[in-house]
Amino acid sequence: MSGDKLRILSSTLAEIYMHQGHFDKAREAYEKLASRDGENIFYRRRLALLSEETPGTRRLKLLSRLLRKLEERRDEREAGK
Repeated sequence: MSGDKLRILSSTLAEIYMHQGHFDKAREAYEKLASRDGENIFYRRRLALLSEETPGTRRLKLLSRLLRKLEERRDEREAGK
């Protein structure tokens, strides 16, 4: 490879993004997958789920952001040791 990063795009990667709280990355991945296979109902359902704004999804997004901040602070403390 000539300096380009290898990009692997799959529904598994999109699911990992979702479970890690990276909802924007998951949505982007599913949008790309759906553009390649517009008939795939799983991709369309996941996009609908990621597009919904409910009290539960807002809370999950907030908790995910807080968790990432806590992990960043922990990493900074560990790097300073």
